[in-house]
Amino acid sequence: MPLFALAIVVTALAPARAADPVQRVEVRLTIDGGDPHPLIIRRIVETIDTAAQRLLIGRDSELVGRQETALAGVLRDVVDRVVRGYRVQSMSFQPGTTTVVLVRLQPLPPVLGELPVVTLLDTIHPDAQPLVRAVLEPAIPDLRTLLVRLPAEALEWAAAIVEHRTTEVVEAAAVGFTAAGRVEVTPVARIVILITARDSRVIRDIGVRFRSTSIPYILIGPHGPQVISMAEPLRGLPVVFATAQRPRLEAMLRDRLAAYEPVVQYGVVAVPSLQVGEVTHVTVVAESTLYRGRVEARINFGTRAPATDVRAQLGRVVGSLEPYVELTMVPSTLSLHWAFGLRVEVARGAHIGFRTGLDGTEQEGYLSYQISPNVHLRGAYLVRADTVETTLGYRMNESFTWEAVATSRGMFWLRLVGNL
Repeated sequence: MPLFALAIVVTALAPARAADPVQRVEVRLTIDGGDPHPLIIRRIVETIDTAAQRLLIGRDSELVGRQETALAGVLRDVVDRVVRGYRVQSMSFQPGTTTVVLVRLQPLPPVLGELPVVTLLDTIHPDAQPLVRAVLEPAIPDLRTLLVRLPAEALEWAAAIVEHRTTEVVEAAAVGFTAAGRVEVTPVARIVILITARDSRVIRDIGVRFRSTSIPYILIGPHGPQVISMAEPLRGLPVVFATAQRPRLEAMLRDRLAAYEPVVQYGVVAVPSLQVGEVTHVTVVAESTLYRGRVEARINFGTRAPATDVRAQLGRVVGSLEPYVELTMVPSTLSLHWAFGLRVEVARGAHIGFRTGLDGTEQEGYLSYQISPNVHLRGAYLVRADTVETTLGYRMNESFTWEAVATSRGMFWLRLVGNL
């Protein structure tokens, strides 16, 4: 009996075993009237979580339960002070190793709705602004709803979220650009975005190249300044943006070229292509749909090469047919030779034709194919000489083309063709 009494006394005097301390806090948030944007929710939860961790981490979980009213009151005061624009309606804990903090907030009026977004493109050419706006348009709805159900007072801390989110959205939608966003509340609430180039590599200069098989360079070359003027909206655009939007930029130039008076007057089809860089080159492939004119100086190199000559052609396009006359001058003999021919377009870039001198000499049938804007292949059968002649040409620039010529009789020579 004495031993039993001693055991009871020892048990009564022994200290109670402490409960597990709080190691983690989980915040569960409810907002009256509906949730604002997820980024706003995240910022509020992070703020409450930080305050709750400082208050609860390491405390005895049972003690937290017994002192819930006092601890919740302290946390409520912190949240009311830090999370401006909201009032804590209720706060409670579910104590444990992971303590759950239940919070219900009420937004203080006035509460914002969907705001208009104003984009400022002051650094972009006015004619290029519609393209940039079109690229940005899919991202605008996300920005309009960024502040829905947010109290106006909360802009004191939510403005930084708007700025960061605006930059993220614009940089993702329009590569090469960045943005600075701000919220204006007077005279009306709106989100204002200033769009600027993000990259230092922007289009600083513009060059023009012409390609044509039907218009002499002396006729189209002088129109270079007008083409540069048409391409002026490209200046200042980030190189990566212009590269990504090259089809749209080429379409803009194509429309401008189609409305150019000489193009309309002479039935010219002008197709631009862009080589984008800090110095961007506009290559215009121009072909007349009414008349075809060519003036070429042909210098031949080789022991068995023909004499150097100058050839001028003038043709009239009728559907897919092109009858033409040709005048050849040989400077070494000062002789002139007239010829006429017919060329038929059988496919895009492919022609077959026949050419004969007025005296019946130099008869030939030929097939030509434009492999690329700079490479062409031509095969001809010379009737009088009973010879097949094959020519492969590479156009170096708008003025000069190198050609390699080989015949079925084993002759070979190089030719430099100058587009006059």
